[in-house]
Amino acid sequence: MSFPITLSTVHAGSAILLLILAHVSVGLAVWIAVKPAKDQGNLLAVNTANRVGFIENLVAGILTVTGLVLAIQGPWAMSELWLWMSLVIMIFYMVALVRITKPARMEVARSGSEIKTGMQCILQIGHVLLLIVAFSLMLLKPV
Repeated sequence: MSFPITLSTVHAGSAILLLILAHVSVGLAVWIAVKPAKDQGNLLAVNTANRVGFIENLVAGILTVTGLVLAIQGPWAMSELWLWMSLVIMIFYMVALVRITKPARMEVARSGSEIKTGMQCILQIGHVLLLIVAFSLMLLKPV
């Protein structure tokens, strides 16, 4: 198996894994939102969500790096808009996981109000929508 085919397979596999992890994050956000307070069940949910978020960020990094390498090796020019839009979306996705979503999750677990709880669920759903846009750009790219 050649290097570009292997890299393409890793890229596609990490994209599928990232989408699955994003859906798991939404489920965990809803689990945390069911009873936003300090208790043993919520501590387990938050710890699990933090682990999933770390793995999600790691997979997003692998996806971004393999996508960049494939774009450099592929027939596409680096001036194509879909390439840069996808890159910006993935970088925003990774930064938002650490800077926005995780602090919101921790705040809801500490003392969540209805607004904080709703915002945390909306943030997680927004992450899935970002992935759908990035994946659409990848699938509909010019050949």
